[in-house]
Amino acid sequence: MKATKMRFGRVYGVGLIVLGLVLLVSQFVHYMTPLKELGPTQTETRTVKNTQHLTSSWPGFIGAGSLVTGIALFITARRKDEPDSKSKVK
Repeated sequence: MKATKMRFGRVYGVGLIVLGLVLLVSQFVHYMTPLKELGPTQTETRTVKNTQHLTSSWPGFIGAGSLVTGIALFITARRKDEPDSKSKVK
């Protein structure tokens, strides 16, 4: 029984696609969750200011970039059984 070996481009392409999807989903979830308003509780003696958490777009940018790069690596990776361009039948 022969084990099929995956090539560099296919393995890293799939890894980058998965990483891109995870980052894009996390960015989407982080963006779509409503902000929790902070207010003073009854046990506190001082008032608490309502603060908003600043969100960053970097996970979305990195996710989109890795997704595009992963797709490009996966598509352009050569198959093991594909002949070289020198010996290809025209």
